[in-house]
Amino acid sequence: MLEDRDSFMKHRRDQEKAHLSQVGEAKDPMASLVSVEMNITELCNRVCSFCPRVDPEVYPNRNLSMDLDISHKVAIDLAAFGYCGRVTFSGFGESLLNKEFANHIRIFREALPENCIETNTNGDKLTVEILHQLYDAGITGLYVNLYDGPDQIDFFEKLFAEAGIDKSKYKMRPHWPGGPEDFGMALNNRGGTLKNPELGLMPLDHSIVGKCYYPFYKMFVDWNGNVLFCSNDWRRKIVVDSVLESSVNDIWMSEKMREIRLRLGKGDRDFSPCDQCDVPGTFHGGASFELLMSYYCGPESDEVVSALDKAAG
Repeated sequence: MLEDRDSFMKHRRDQEKAHLSQVGEAKDPMASLVSVEMNITELCNRVCSFCPRVDPEVYPNRNLSMDLDISHKVAIDLAAFGYCGRVTFSGFGESLLNKEFANHIRIFREALPENCIETNTNGDKLTVEILHQLYDAGITGLYVNLYDGPDQIDFFEKLFAEAGIDKSKYKMRPHWPGGPEDFGMALNNRGGTLKNPELGLMPLDHSIVGKCYYPFYKMFVDWNGNVLFCSNDWRRKIVVDSVLESSVNDIWMSEKMREIRLRLGKGDRDFSPCDQCDVPGTFHGGASFELLMSYYCGPESDEVVSALDKAAG
């Protein structure tokens, strides 16, 4: 199934609604965690114009991969508090270049038998054998990012059909130049890391004013177990903690995350890397924002009321 930007955003919103239906009216602030993103490798076999890797001096390719014990620690921590959100293998590299990828999936599936486990891939390394490995390990969904053009659609549809994978278990996204609605996704400057004037993607000269929900709903675990405050922080300006040193629960509810959230909750981006970031930041995560801001400030705080008004309007 080919997804454009709008249909993929709807898909993400539907996933959030499913998460909310599972947690119900929970007041536990941990219910705000909707997505855990695992960056299991720093390698990528492509260089895209809208990625910081377009300049190797800015973001060089590095042969660094996540160890299985990190996935095991995260999976056990998530299971301990009944996490019902999704686990996504994505981040800053091509997940299929981690030779233990299927085992990473298997670890999460054993600890979280009902959760959505997914990955993004450029598809270059996909074969029938690898597809069988990934789905046998327990992956729920696979998103193939198409960078070369519409001719790839037929190729991948035949590949998945040969592997016997139902169309409901994978999606294809148009990311080629001139693809549906500008690469089929909302381009951004990756926390101010990307410099591509041709695409209008440059670090901002001054910070914009506006809330950002990313740290309210998504946790980003780097290849070495460090937790970044945001998945757009490619320069790793803010490392919150390490999953090897602290629990996922403690990291998510840490004082450092609280301080960042309160600033972003008020629309204050005047700190690095947010001061150079052009991400709107409010497409997803509104319910998580409301839950955590209510937890920090009370349900009648101006920030929460504003978010509710925006959602209603």
